[in-house]
Amino acid sequence: MGIVSDELLSGKILRVAAVEISPFVEFVRDENGDVIEGKGFSFEILNALMETYNFSITIDVPKDKAYGALFSNGTWNGMIGMILNNESDVGIGSFSVTHVRHRVIDFTVAYYEESSGILIPAPIHGKQNSAFIKPFDFRVWVVLIAILGILPFITWIQSKVLAKAKFSMVKKRREKRFMLFYGVLLTQCKFTGQHVPEKDHSLRFLAIVWFLCALVFIHAYIGTLISFLSVPNLKPIIRSLEELPSSGLRWIVWRGSDLESLFMEAKDGIYRTIGDELRNHPEWLVESIVEGEQAVVTNGGSVYMNNQARIRYAIEQNFIQSGKKCHLSIAKETFYKVNQAFALPKGSPIGSLFNKKMLIMMETGLMEHWRKKHLSNNNHCGGQIYGTVLSKLSFEDVKSVFLIWIIGLSIASAVFVLENVFFFAGRKMRYCSETRVVN
Repeated sequence: MGIVSDELLSGKILRVAAVEISPFVEFVRDENGDVIEGKGFSFEILNALMETYNFSITIDVPKDKAYGALFSNGTWNGMIGMILNNESDVGIGSFSVTHVRHRVIDFTVAYYEESSGILIPAPIHGKQNSAFIKPFDFRVWVVLIAILGILPFITWIQSKVLAKAKFSMVKKRREKRFMLFYGVLLTQCKFTGQHVPEKDHSLRFLAIVWFLCALVFIHAYIGTLISFLSVPNLKPIIRSLEELPSSGLRWIVWRGSDLESLFMEAKDGIYRTIGDELRNHPEWLVESIVEGEQAVVTNGGSVYMNNQARIRYAIEQNFIQSGKKCHLSIAKETFYKVNQAFALPKGSPIGSLFNKKMLIMMETGLMEHWRKKHLSNNNHCGGQIYGTVLSKLSFEDVKSVFLIWIIGLSIASAVFVLENVFFFAGRKMRYCSETRVVN
């Protein structure tokens, strides 16, 4: 194709095909309901092109209000069908650039890149009945309970052996020693009426180590418990496309969209699974995006798939219309990232003119300005779900505390052995002295 003159479109009228999808395309209608003007992200670009190349437009809406999907008989519907039938010179909006579409039409340079997302009902609050055990992992609880059972028994054995070495009686029973260590963990030691022996050094050292470990456990438990109780326990019905088949939900797709083609033409994987279910349930293909979004609002068992920008817009509009309440949200994981562009007839000479101006608009920051202006960055109903994920304290998180306890237990055992050695040595010396006196 040769060089195209900038005057090619001067004074011409281009037939523009468009489907109303806020925030990309919004229509202004007259009293008869006829479209007389367009607004939105896509029309910002088109208006700049009109000003540069001095052309005007007429706006035509496809009867099926679809972007365009390939039928089994080889024909296309929607705006792509209009372009192929010479009913339109350009199609605008959030046109996804796909291989199957590019075989029959041309696209301008991409002005936007977006992933697809899943519109879901707002997550429900999970139960907090078991919140008191959530701060620690299961293994941590098992080890703590084991220590509480073993430690009093160890101290009782130590006391018994030391008492025998010192010819004294064991003053504390096992259950009283259990109450001592249990009371420390509950910060209620004062009210249990128990105290650490004053002269048994190994027992005192063991108690000191346990007090230190218990202090760490107490503060770790309280801090994590407060986090679990203060952060809402929200559970979305799904988080990704892969969870859909086993979820029991109805997944709704806009008929004539690129997602319909994606799922219907897939040969394997999750896309094929979604496509097979759409073939089995053709009623899940809706005629308009509003119909799909309303199905999610009115039927809690449905989800709707579209590009993220439109989903965020729908969530924000529902938030405003419902009195700032969150009835909708978006699944955490996205899929199918594609470029967005304008559609043109194959070999159209106006493509080079549009591309030149659109590249200049991108380089000067105009595209980014319009993107921020029209594509909402508000996230009133999203941050509450996917903020910082709270996790239980695992054994790895607190193993250093258990290590301190093990080291302390080892040292206390060594002190215990030394105490017994000294006591028995003292007994032997006293016995020898008494024997010499008698003789």
